[in-house]
Amino acid sequence: MQLFYDTDKPVRGDFIRRAVLRSDLVPVPLTLEADIRIDAESGPYFTVGRSIHTYANDEMEIVKSEVIPSGRVQGESEAAFVRIIAILKPVKEVSFIKPYAIIKRGATLAEIYRAAGATLRGIEGDFAVSRYTCLVGEVPSYHISRALQEAGGVVRWRNGRLAFISLPGLFQQSPVDTVPAGNAETVDSGFRERHEIPSFYSLDADGQFVYGNRNKVRAVRFQQGANAPTLRNMTACLVVDRVSRFKYAPVIAAGDLVEVQGVGNRAVITAASVFEAGTDGESPQQYTKLWLGRLQQ
Repeated sequence: MQLFYDTDKPVRGDFIRRAVLRSDLVPVPLTLEADIRIDAESGPYFTVGRSIHTYANDEMEIVKSEVIPSGRVQGESEAAFVRIIAILKPVKEVSFIKPYAIIKRGATLAEIYRAAGATLRGIEGDFAVSRYTCLVGEVPSYHISRALQEAGGVVRWRNGRLAFISLPGLFQQSPVDTVPAGNAETVDSGFRERHEIPSFYSLDADGQFVYGNRNKVRAVRFQQGANAPTLRNMTACLVVDRVSRFKYAPVIAAGDLVEVQGVGNRAVITAASVFEAGTDGESPQQYTKLWLGRLQQ
C-alpha cells in the first residue's frame, strides 16, 4: 500500500506494520487505519491534524494518533510505531459535533455539506433536499444519512469527487470485476430483514394516511411530512448477502458493481484493502475484503 506524509514523502512499505483503507457508502466515505513505524524525524508528521495521502492522492486528515513503543532498540533509540485513524479531509467536518444549528430548505446536498464545513467543489448527481435540520450539539453526518435515505440513494467517493447515485442506479453499471462464489461467506435472513427494514407511513395536509411500500409484512414507522415516493425510498436499502476475501484490489471502491460467479451482480457496500508488511515476524499479506449486497425494496 502506498502512503505519503508531508505531501510527497513516501512511507516505506516495511515501515507499515498494518494498514486498512476502507471505502464505504456513507457521508464520510473513506477512512484509513494504520500502524506505522516512526522515528524522531517522521514522528511529528503523524500527529492529530496532519495529513496523509493515499496512492490515489486522496488527502486524509489524522483524527487520532497513539504512539506505541515496540520494546526494541535500534541504534541508540527505541523503535516506535504510531497508530492512526484518518478520514477523508474534504468532508471530515461533517463528522464533528457542531456548535451551531444547520437548518436548510430546498438546499442541494453540496450546500448542506459546505454549511457543515466541508470543502467539496461539488457533488456529481447532486439533488435538492426538501428540508434538513441539524441542531446544536448534533453531528451533520447522521442527518445527511437520513436525507440520502429519503432520496433513495447513497454517496460514494470516486476519482477525487463525491457522487450521489440512486440505489437502482448502482445495479445499472457494468461490473468492474468477478468474485468467485466459493470465496464468499453468505448471509441470508428474511426474518431479520422483516424486523429491521420497516415500512413507513405519514399524514398529508388533509390528515389522510399516506403509505410507502407495503408489499411485505414489516415493522412500521411514522415519518412526518413525507409523500408517497419518499416513503417508498426510505424502505429501499442494500442488504449484505456476501462477504468475500478477495485479491488485493484497492481500485475497487464502495459503489462499484461486481459479479459473483453463479449468483449475479452485487453492489460493493464496503471495500477494505488490507496491507500487512510482516514486520513482527509474521507472514506479509495483502488482500481486499468486500461486503456485497443486493437491493431490497
